[in-house]
Amino acid sequence: MEPVLFYVSALEKAPVTLKGTLPVEFLDLAENDTFAAAGETQYELTGRMISGGVLVSGCCSVDISAACGRCLKEFEFTLENRRLQMFFELSEAQEILDVTEDLRAELLLELPMNPVCSETCPGLCPVCGCDRSEKKCSCAADDTAEKVSPWSALDGLDLD
Repeated sequence: MEPVLFYVSALEKAPVTLKGTLPVEFLDLAENDTFAAAGETQYELTGRMISGGVLVSGCCSVDISAACGRCLKEFEFTLENRRLQMFFELSEAQEILDVTEDLRAELLLELPMNPVCSETCPGLCPVCGCDRSEKKCSCAADDTAEKVSPWSALDGLDLD
C-alpha cells in the first residue's frame, strides 16, 4: 500500500493537493467485523503550512458493506468525511509528513454505531423473529413485547 505523503519542502512554497485512492485493505477491518470495505478509499487532501505545522484539510470516502442493526440484511453505504481537518506539528528536521494512519483513523471515526439499511426499516419481530419489512407477523408483537421485556418485573416495585 502506498502511503499518503506530503513533502515539507514543497509545502513551504505553496499549498499542495493530493488526490488518490487507497486499496480495500487500507481500513484494515477484520473479517468478523460488522463492517467491510466494499471498494477503494478515495481522498483529496490539501496541505498548507500554518504556524509551525501543517494543516491538512479535504475529504475522503469509501463504500462500506454492513449488516443492518434492525433486520440483519447486508447493505452498502458510502462512508465519507467532507470536512476533514488535521493539524500536524513538525519537528525541525522533518522532511516528510505521512498522514496515512491519521486518514484511516478519521474514516473509522465516521462509522455508525448501529448501521441501518434505511431509517424506516421496521426490523425483526422481537417475538417470532420474522422480517417485518417482508411480511406482517401474526404474533401481535406489540402486546407481548411488554410481557417478554426483562424490565416488566420492575413495574410493580414501590420505591417510596
